[in-house]
Amino acid sequence: MNRVVISVPRVLDSALEVSHVTNLVIDTGTIPGTVTAPFTVQQITATPTETQMLNLTTTPLGPNNCNRVTADVVIPVTLSLTDANGTAFQTHSTITRPLDIVLYLPDAAAFPYTITSEATLEATGFINDGATTTLRNVTFKILVRVIATTDLLIPAYGYAPINRAQHYQQSADNSFLNQPLFPIGKIY
Repeated sequence: MNRVVISVPRVLDSALEVSHVTNLVIDTGTIPGTVTAPFTVQQITATPTETQMLNLTTTPLGPNNCNRVTADVVIPVTLSLTDANGTAFQTHSTITRPLDIVLYLPDAAAFPYTITSEATLEATGFINDGATTTLRNVTFKILVRVIATTDLLIPAYGYAPINRAQHYQQSADNSFLNQPLFPIGKIY
């Protein structure tokens, strides 16, 4: 019997931190030179990418591999604005949130684990004064995962059957037509 090895990320532990902040001031981002002040913020959304974790530290809490994990999570955001003439445009900025949670971290190994984070936010009530924007109410959801690459060993029983096409050419060599599509025998 043949076997196939597939490497996949395995989540060893995860945590979801939900927090609410009022009156958060952020940088508006780079304003294009073609727009006219004052600006009105229409919407702020988190860019759907993996966030960056800065100043990541882990502190063991005991013999059961529980660790205090602290970091600064940098969330990229997109601001949708309109100018005084009603012209819509977008800018990009970041919001940094502190993280302080407890996670299970495995023992040291040849193939180490990684700690990743993803974040989303919902913001309402915007006040823009050019270079900065104040968010009246913001709810953050930060998903943190401890991930290690795991190899799955799966039995393979051959190739999936492929039905023959109905087309036939008279000039085709019979030995070519009768060859299998995939190699036969042991494959490692």
